[in-house]
Amino acid sequence: MAPGGTALGAPRYRSVVRPHRVLVAVGAVVAAVGVVSGLLVASLGGWAVALGLLVVLALVGLGWLIARGPVTVVVTDRAIRVSYPLAPRTIRMDDVTDVGAGDHVDGVGWGWGLRWEGRGKWAYRVGGPMATVVHRRGRIGVSVEDPHEFVEAVVAARQGLT
Repeated sequence: MAPGGTALGAPRYRSVVRPHRVLVAVGAVVAAVGVVSGLLVASLGGWAVALGLLVVLALVGLGWLIARGPVTVVVTDRAIRVSYPLAPRTIRMDDVTDVGAGDHVDGVGWGWGLRWEGRGKWAYRVGGPMATVVHRRGRIGVSVEDPHEFVEAVVAARQGLT
């Protein structure tokens, strides 16, 4: 057992945050535009059929990602694992220098999904509460179900390192 009462390697915290309703609607619109655009391109015939199919697949896939792509955060004694479709990231616990509830990335803008917010700053946003992890290579902001519980889990895991 780890000092915090969890089995070594067992998650101390797990959060799955799905996109808010607005993003679901935006994703559906993007997918619909993809289908219509793809069909219009494919109606030209010849090589355009393949291009139309590619447009449909790309925009429907992007629509799905916008509407359904969850941010999953798992804190263990050794690492923080953040995943968003096609973009997983792991931060070793001994690289974490600070953690806080709220969005403290202070980047170049706001929005959804995986965002580059400036040098060394990334955000995994799908709406709802946020937490920020400062590590040796920068900062990462993540959507989590309960930011305070997330912070407590990271602090407890960091105390177990000493």
